[in-house]
Amino acid sequence: MKLGMIRHEGKPLVIARVDGDQAVAIDAYRWMEELIEAEAAGLDAANEAIIAAKAGRLPVIDVSNADWMPPNPRPSKILGCAVNNNNLNNKAMKPMTAPMFFIKGRSALTGHNKTIDILKDHGPSIPEPEPVVVFGKKAKNVAPEDALDYVFGYTLTNDVTASGVKFTQDSIALKQTADIVKPHHTAWRPKFEGEDTWLLFIYHSKSKAADTFAAMGPWLTTKDEIADPNKLIVRGYIGDECYADDSTANYFFSVERVIAEASKWFTMEPGDCIHTGTASKGTEKHPRGNIGTYLNQYDGYLTDVEVEGLGRLSNRINLEK
Repeated sequence: MKLGMIRHEGKPLVIARVDGDQAVAIDAYRWMEELIEAEAAGLDAANEAIIAAKAGRLPVIDVSNADWMPPNPRPSKILGCAVNNNNLNNKAMKPMTAPMFFIKGRSALTGHNKTIDILKDHGPSIPEPEPVVVFGKKAKNVAPEDALDYVFGYTLTNDVTASGVKFTQDSIALKQTADIVKPHHTAWRPKFEGEDTWLLFIYHSKSKAADTFAAMGPWLTTKDEIADPNKLIVRGYIGDECYADDSTANYFFSVERVIAEASKWFTMEPGDCIHTGTASKGTEKHPRGNIGTYLNQYDGYLTDVEVEGLGRLSNRINLEK
């Protein structure tokens, strides 16, 4: 089942796909998060609406030119799993020992066919095509083998990263005195010769969580339609050119491990999201994949994300003039 949210006659509307570009309203719930929290009753209401629409008992909505919202626009938090791709980790100083996370607020969300707005101060910015786990119930200290039991469904995102601001305004190296530097400060990297008291810091809020940097949708696909989230083809496009052609089979950490690790540190609520890992493997024309694809060169172009079984998300690049 594919669910979504649009603005219809100026009001938010929860919908279910009937077929193709046809959908039906699920009037029992104003927000997707309410449907998710209702668990089986919410899915039953959606299924009944689809059946009624196919039988002509409920009106069908044409969503081919809909005003799309993110499929679940009011999550309490959005996590991103950083660098979770073997194509990136083969360049690491040391292998990661656990999934790493950054966090986005709901103000970063935008919907299908909306613009991704890049400020001049963001500098060079790259796309990151990836699937998104959407939680169906509260999850805390979940074991990896039980992780998928907590999933309501999956959507897709373009997790934009402003690497320009990330490595300028939001990065700093501090030279400390030796008495301040502790083993945990430098355990992640090799030791440098001589006085080794530089500590490196990178902060992700402006580079990862700016407005429109979490484009999602158009559909939220219920988990019963995805047999294995670790075997999904993921592609990214600029215009008609594919710059990344990858698979979640190329993740460094499985989706289950990502969910389990997130639930160790954060209580995940119904509707909360995790971006599970970027697609990075390039193509013949774009051998560096998303890392070498700067959205700043493509003002006005469409940038798309396509994930097997989940659909295609399209957004237009809008550079600050």
